[in-house]
Amino acid sequence: MITLTLTQAEIDDLTDLLKDRPDLKPLLDRLTQNTPNPKTGSGFRLGATSKARLKGVHPSLTKVVEEAIKRTPIDFTVLEGLRTKERQRQLVAKGASKTMNSYHITGHAVDIAPLVDGKVTWDWKYYHQIAPVIKQVAKELGVNITWGGDWKSFPDGPHWQVPR
Repeated sequence: MITLTLTQAEIDDLTDLLKDRPDLKPLLDRLTQNTPNPKTGSGFRLGATSKARLKGVHPSLTKVVEEAIKRTPIDFTVLEGLRTKERQRQLVAKGASKTMNSYHITGHAVDIAPLVDGKVTWDWKYYHQIAPVIKQVAKELGVNITWGGDWKSFPDGPHWQVPR
């Protein structure tokens, strides 16, 4: 038996493709039966390391991350939250950041990464599965959030921030 996890967008696409094939509806039902519902949850939880990395992060952003992990179709880890100025200098020096005015320094940003088979992945397709969930959770909680993956000049898939 193979277990698939489909995003809502993938389910919608399959439903659209199969709308004229009622004979394939049982297959669609089987494909989607194990797909997490964004409202009922995925079963993922933050680990101790991720929780520790949220220390010092703005409470509204922390709440979004804590709720999003419960709903996301892809497990993720918190890579970094609050940052020292020295750490920021290092990231700028190696080109991983463009500014010394980072929202991380004030606790208004977090970096997260998808986990596939228990390992961090940098593959954008996974960030695009997590992002809609985080955005929806933020909307429901009334939190104004920005995803670095939406930036045009320096897209940053792991980065999420709230206003200072």
